Amino acid sequence: MERTQSTKRFTLLHAAGLLLILCTAIAVFFGIHPRYRILSGVMIVLGALAAWKRAWMFWIVVLVQAMFAAFLWLFPQAGYRIASVVPLAIIGMLLVFRFCKKPVKIAASVVLALGAALLIAAEIPIVSAAVQKPGADAQYVIVLGAAVYGETPSVTLEHRLEGAMRCLAAIPEAKAVVSGGQGAGEDISEAECMRRYLSEHGIASERILIEDRSTSTKENLAFSKAVIEADGGTTDRVVIVSSGYHLYRAQKTAEQLGMRAGGAAGADGYPIYMFGMYLREAAAVWKLWVFGA
Repeated sequence: MERTQSTKRFTLLHAAGLLLILCTAIAVFFGIHPRYRILSGVMIVLGALAAWKRAWMFWIVVLVQAMFAAFLWLFPQAGYRIASVVPLAIIGMLLVFRFCKKPVKIAASVVLALGAALLIAAEIPIVSAAVQKPGADAQYVIVLGAAVYGETPSVTLEHRLEGAMRCLAAIPEAKAVVSGGQGAGEDISEAECMRRYLSEHGIASERILIEDRSTSTKENLAFSKAVIEADGGTTDRVVIVSSGYHLYRAQKTAEQLGMRAGGAAGADGYPIYMFGMYLREAAAVWKLWVFGA
């Protein structure tokens, strides 16, 4: 009887290991640029090896997670690097439950559960804000800046501009406030880059207001508020356009500044990148809740 239970437990552990390898391969295949899909094939081959040589299962699962973490860390974009925390956490938990004593396992489980609870608490409002629809009566559309490479918008900024274009097309009476200063590696301000993009895509110049001094989200919104008031408008009917993961924090900041702001998300990036950015945003939201900034 004991041998049967042991064999059953052994089989379930192997099934769980194979499932983890398969899920990781699927995440790579669908979550990043197609040129990197060969990595998912390598993972499938390792999974087949683990199924054939069960004694190697544990270390093959660890190897797959280590490969995934190292691969993500090699990307320069923050979203991918932050996403590498997940396979590293899986490796840590696997090693703890394989080699550590019961008190350490209990402590690790408590830390994991607490971290998951904090993450979920932050992600609920973040995701809710990301899927909201902008009001049709907005007078101004504030487009928050992101990196510019020389004079070319980054992928993140281009995605925000795509969202701004949709918003401005849906609300033809609204004016755009492009907001962002000039940072390191940028030959022009983010605001100027956005102005050029919108103009090239058919937005009339009289519909575009420029705020080109800001260096943070709070400054984006505070300085944009001043631009709107100088234009003779008010900030009780504005829409903020940013990346979906950023909208909740942006709207809370706007609220602190006395603005009534809806939100509109720009286009999404690759899923793993977005996943990493949502993870990072959860930390930023907790900072906002605890410290108010």
